[in-house]
Amino acid sequence: MSLMTEDIKAEVREFLQGLDKRVTVHVHPVEGDAASAAVKELWSDLHALNGKIEVALEGERPTPIGPETAEDLESAIATFSVDGGDVGIRYLGFPGGHEFGPMLQALRDVSTGAAPELSPAARDYVASLKRPVHLEVFVTPT
Repeated sequence: MSLMTEDIKAEVREFLQGLDKRVTVHVHPVEGDAASAAVKELWSDLHALNGKIEVALEGERPTPIGPETAEDLESAIATFSVDGGDVGIRYLGFPGGHEFGPMLQALRDVSTGAAPELSPAARDYVASLKRPVHLEVFVTPT
């Protein structure tokens, strides 16, 4: 059974046609966790829609980064890598609902090497940074 309807699969398949490089999605499930089962199923479905999406089920939990704590990592986690290198994207939990579209866009962007769409002012600001910055993006319907 798939988490996506046939109509959604057709749309996603078309969207993913633009993938260039192979993207490995490292899924870190938690045994017995409902979200972990759904995450594994979702990535399996996406792999079936485009073979440039590889899914690697990982046994070890990733190390918390930045302000994360071990409690933040209690459910499924998915990270992306391209050409063997981590691209710095982590999804905690199930990327369904409003998270699904941005997750697909991020997947396509790392595959194609697309630069983020930033205003000239934002580009200037980023260029002016002198030390690393930890950035978290939350997606919410409100």
